[in-house]
Amino acid sequence: MKRKIITLSVVITLLLSGFAFGSDYSKKITVYFKNIKVSLNGKNLNFSNEPFIYEGTTYVPLRDISESLGINVYWDEKSKSIYMHRNNTNYLDNSYEIEILKNQLREKEREIEKLRDDDYNLDDLEEKLEDDYDEYTRGYRDLEFTYKLSQLSNDDIRVKMYGDFDKNSSAWDDRNKSKFRDFIEDICREIKKEFKEDIEIIVYDEDRDRCAEYTYDYSERDLDTEYEY
Repeated sequence: MKRKIITLSVVITLLLSGFAFGSDYSKKITVYFKNIKVSLNGKNLNFSNEPFIYEGTTYVPLRDISESLGINVYWDEKSKSIYMHRNNTNYLDNSYEIEILKNQLREKEREIEKLRDDDYNLDDLEEKLEDDYDEYTRGYRDLEFTYKLSQLSNDDIRVKMYGDFDKNSSAWDDRNKSKFRDFIEDICREIKKEFKEDIEIIVYDEDRDRCAEYTYDYSERDLDTEYEY
């Protein structure tokens, strides 16, 4: 390996090439391109990006140089780390691959924990709705509800309200529709304290027939009536 490095035509500082970096730090610099050639054991190397000179030091792409020397290069975006290993290294001895797997495992553990937190919040919210919004009391008679909450694949919140009435009964038909929508909007305000997402609310009667459907736009703070029986 030492002989290969000595035969390079120029003294080099290796730069990473072919990877996307974040924008945590940047500055303007002046560099010089002078059609720089680099040879390895008498053979000119091809580069994905042209070498350049900055403050007296020649910079060439790390990946191109490393692969020419039989060294694999891997950029781990999550840890912002560069890992290198020789092609003939046994997989179990590759500390960089082990570290990458550890990082991936930690990321999955964080995702699982987030899902657990979301489920916990939904359960808590269900209990709060059933405690504070279990009855609508401004109609022909009180309407009682139980709740089931879920989070959709697009992160919207779906609320299913199960009533103790028949949708063809006077209990549902004689409700004050305007005040009932106010009741639904109060529920949405309660939900958006915990979730900054759009909300879909579906009301069912005791036979699980759909009675009404509403959508709440979080950004517009607006409730729309999609369907009412």
